[in-house]
Amino acid sequence: MRETFALAKKAKSLTYPNPLVGALLIKDSEIIGEGYHKKYGSAHAEVEAINDCIHKGNSPKESTLYVSLEPCSHYGKTPPCTDLIIKSGIKKVVFAMTDPNPKVNGFETLKKAGVEVIRGILEEEAENLNKAFLKFQKTGLPFITLKIASSIDFKIWSPEVTNITGAESQKFVHGLRSRSTSVLTGIGTIKKDNPYLTTRLVKGKNPTPIILDSKLEISPTSNVLRQKNAIICTTVEHSSKKTQLEKLGARILTFKTLSNLKPILKKLASIGHINILVEGGPKITDSFIKQNMTDTILLLISNIKLGESGLAATLPNSLPNIEIINTKKLGRDIMLELHQV
Repeated sequence: MRETFALAKKAKSLTYPNPLVGALLIKDSEIIGEGYHKKYGSAHAEVEAINDCIHKGNSPKESTLYVSLEPCSHYGKTPPCTDLIIKSGIKKVVFAMTDPNPKVNGFETLKKAGVEVIRGILEEEAENLNKAFLKFQKTGLPFITLKIASSIDFKIWSPEVTNITGAESQKFVHGLRSRSTSVLTGIGTIKKDNPYLTTRLVKGKNPTPIILDSKLEISPTSNVLRQKNAIICTTVEHSSKKTQLEKLGARILTFKTLSNLKPILKKLASIGHINILVEGGPKITDSFIKQNMTDTILLLISNIKLGESGLAATLPNSLPNIEIINTKKLGRDIMLELHQV
């Protein structure tokens, strides 16, 4: 089962808003086929594994299928996986986690067809693999990872220092981006740093940039707009600037206010952004924490001290009720994994 998890992870963020899924076919203690859901709209993991089995000259008949998620039994972007499993003569299906989608009833469908089914194997590990998918299915909201990179005196920016954290931390953050549907920041960060928000330090798909910009102040020449799929959340309904930005490829989402995050996040999740990395200044950080919108907070601390010239990582008193879940060394830096309680 853990091998199906390893296969599933190969897709990174390409399957969203669908889950990450891996599958193995076993016969006589040998792997005869394997596959994973590679991207949204493509064949599911079970289909990939069966096709791989046949391509290698094997037969799936009388084999056991291990899969990290309950096989689907309904038509979506692809036909039901249960139909192909039954047709292929697979005798046994073992899956880790029940699909929370009420349309899915693969367990009962397979049992009725005479297939032996075992479920709940390494269920907690499977749920950790698909935390974003599960949260979206249950709440309609995206999974939020809030990243703060700070000096040892808890500052995130200084005119004198280009990079606060070291190379290992920067590579780690780019890896986070590659596994996220999108990366969200505020107009203050765009104006101050003019970031690219890409995954240039690792191999992986660039996340969709999301900018909270209430007055539509972003410059059309901003580096982040070089990606043609950027999303700008604003309160501006009509303006020539909006038309100009749309011509550059940006998608403009208009809200009555940007101070209330929940409606913004629900809208973003509804269009596929279910795993969002937040990289903002103190106002963005403060808003997400005070509105209890974070699922994980990652605090990367360097041994550099910025002093009076530095910009504080958060507004005063915005880190109450936080517990440390994990710690990790990243080169010269320390990463704390935090959780709001």
